[in-house]
Amino acid sequence: MKPILSTLNELQKLINKFSVETKYKDTVIALIGGYAVIAHGIERTTKDIDTLCIGSPYDSFGKDLSKSLKEYLSDKNVKVEYFPQSHDIHDPFQHEIIYIKDPKGVIPKVDLIIARYKWELEGLLSSEPEKTIPINLLPKPYLIAMKLKAGGPKDDYDVIELYGLLSAKEKKKTLELAKLIKKDKKLLRLITPRKVKKEKEDKSQLIK
Repeated sequence: MKPILSTLNELQKLINKFSVETKYKDTVIALIGGYAVIAHGIERTTKDIDTLCIGSPYDSFGKDLSKSLKEYLSDKNVKVEYFPQSHDIHDPFQHEIIYIKDPKGVIPKVDLIIARYKWELEGLLSSEPEKTIPINLLPKPYLIAMKLKAGGPKDDYDVIELYGLLSAKEKKKTLELAKLIKKDKKLLRLITPRKVKKEKEDKSQLIK
């Protein structure tokens, strides 16, 4: 976990530097993805560090952040790649994404996802620091919403596990977000306990 915390600490410093040195004075970043799920108390494994970020003016934020990160990390032997909207076929949100990759694999791969929706911005602005993590943590209802929209098997598992940790207020907010992104039926399906079908006893196999 130490390399992860060190990477997050360095990332937060770079974001702070970018905010100070550019016109983007209100840049916000939060941890999402597998490590956010772990930080919320769920046991699971993951490799990449996923983050959600935003800054205004919005139109050029992702491209300018990518350029600055390339400059900041030019002597670190890491690769910074920028993907405009719709260029990553694996992203159902069609976000702008910045990838930070270490060819040697010493530093974990970092994905900086540029927020695209108003509800993502709302989640970012309501994110708060977590005691052991040097970066804000996306609240559970918004993390669940992102997982519902992502739709993979691991995402579904995370939704079920995270939902079990929610307070009544958080459950209400989660349902509101699920309806907003038109995933409320999926949410209800995932959190509704399945009936276990009782198999009939094969009496022909009993010892008489």
